[in-house]
Amino acid sequence: MSNKVTVERAERKDGRLWLYTDNVPVPLAHVTPKRHMLVDSDALAFVYILETDDRFLYVIIPKQWWPELKAAFAEGEPIWLESEGMALELEQFGEELAYLLENIRDNANYGETFEQAVQEVFFAE
Repeated sequence: MSNKVTVERAERKDGRLWLYTDNVPVPLAHVTPKRHMLVDSDALAFVYILETDDRFLYVIIPKQWWPELKAAFAEGEPIWLESEGMALELEQFGEELAYLLENIRDNANYGETFEQAVQEVFFAE
């Protein structure tokens, strides 16, 4: 069973950014936000970590959804994950994203391609 959950759609509504997926291997009611994020430089994705009693789940947010992420971040909107009619707030998402963006900017440790992609979406004038 995969521990990766890929966001298939993103939509800003009701003062929130909703990330949608149908491939969560366990009900969201059994999942806790870890309040921590990583990046997948190779896949050009941000990764939010969820946990269950026995494993971590990685919510993959591909580059195609970054413009919605940027807009929600700029407005301070909370980020929610929805799957199969259940919803879960991805707690501390904004703080984690801010930290990552600050570290990625002008930092080749994340890889030139990833750094450039972040620059183009989040820091373009």
